Amino acid sequence: MKKKLTKALALMLASVMLIAAICSVACSTDPKPDPEKPSVNIGDTYVFGAYEQDNDTSNGKEEIEWIVLDKQGSSLLLISKYALDCKPYNEAYAVVTWETCTLRGWLNNEFINEAFGSDEKAMIQTTQVKNDDNAEYGTAGGNDTDDKVFLISIDEAERYFSSDAARECEATDYAVNNGVVPSAVYTAGGNPTCWWWLRSPGADSHCAVHVECVCGVKLSGCHVYNDTHAVRPALWVNPGS
Repeated sequence: MKKKLTKALALMLASVMLIAAICSVACSTDPKPDPEKPSVNIGDTYVFGAYEQDNDTSNGKEEIEWIVLDKQGSSLLLISKYALDCKPYNEAYAVVTWETCTLRGWLNNEFINEAFGSDEKAMIQTTQVKNDDNAEYGTAGGNDTDDKVFLISIDEAERYFSSDAARECEATDYAVNNGVVPSAVYTAGGNPTCWWWLRSPGADSHCAVHVECVCGVKLSGCHVYNDTHAVRPALWVNPGS
């Protein structure tokens, strides 16, 4: 009887130890915050990709700083902190929409290949871009598009930035060298601001909306072939992908 009791106690003790071991393993595999990957919040600066910015190609491309405009789960909507380049909305004076303009083609081909490596491209999401009409002038926005890189719209510029001052943007030295004309009067943080394109149509289909140096969103826009306006790319990324 005593041997049976001892055996029963031994089995019970072994069971308890096994359960404790299983719990220990389970606890050790619980996800823990990664100190190397701090959480990212709306309004933060996020570094992603690289592009020429100081206009000195001898030292290589500089890391791109982005402003986090929105966050949906692990996905982030980013816009470049600085205007990165100078491009016309369309290379010719013509009736265009975001779908057909040359700037869209440049962003989703030359720019994306220049700014991002293969691992970074894998993090960039394809976004269904909604191209609304211009509510002030009734100009057609055209078909919605699927893009990796895009410009923000009138609605997004007003929704994600709290004021005209928040929309003010400084151009990089490289962008200025490529044709951006910085303001001689208005500054952001002591540095000259610039005009930058939105994707929305302007007063007619020969024009696209832009953000002015200090006056905010210009709904009538500017002729699409203007070659002194800056480009602030936007994109959705999923750093965990």
